[in-house]
Amino acid sequence: MEMVTKHSVDRATDEAVRLWSFASTQYPIQDGVVIQEKLEYMVVESASAFSFNARRAMEVLPRDREFRLCQPRYEWRPTVDGEVVGNLRDALNRIIHSGKMIVGFERLPPESAVMPGGAYVIPYLRAETDRRKLSFIDTFALSHCFLYQVLPELHAKGAKADTVH
Repeated sequence: MEMVTKHSVDRATDEAVRLWSFASTQYPIQDGVVIQEKLEYMVVESASAFSFNARRAMEVLPRDREFRLCQPRYEWRPTVDGEVVGNLRDALNRIIHSGKMIVGFERLPPESAVMPGGAYVIPYLRAETDRRKLSFIDTFALSHCFLYQVLPELHAKGAKADTVH
C-alpha cells in the first residue's frame, strides 16, 4: 500500500477518535458560550480532516462496498426538516463539499446531565452542498463506522501503521 494511503489511514483514525470524543462528552450549558464557539471550530476542523483522509484511504476498497452509519451514541431524531445520512461515503462527500456546516448542540435530559445547570452534547453535524440540502450526519456513527467497519478492511489490505504515535 502506498505511503500516502497509509498516512491517510492514520490521520482518519486519529480524527475518528476525536469525533468519537466530541460526540461522547457533555458540555456545560451554564457559561458554555466560550467552549461552544471553540468546539464548533474544532468539530468542523476534525470532521473535514477526517472526511478527506477517510475518503482517500477508502480508495483501495471496492467502490460498491457500502458502509452504513448505524451506531449512534444517543437516540435522537431531527426536530427540523432534513435527511439523516446513512451511508459513510455519502456523509464524507457531503462534509468535503459542504458550503455550510452546522455543529448540532442538543440539550441532554436533566436526569442524564452530570453538570450543574444541565449539559449539551454534539450528536450530529448538519452539512449542505451546492447539490444536496442541509442534512444530518451522526458524528458518533461516522467515527464508529470507520473504526469498526472500514479500518479492519484497510488493515487487511496492509494499511497498518508502521509506528505507534
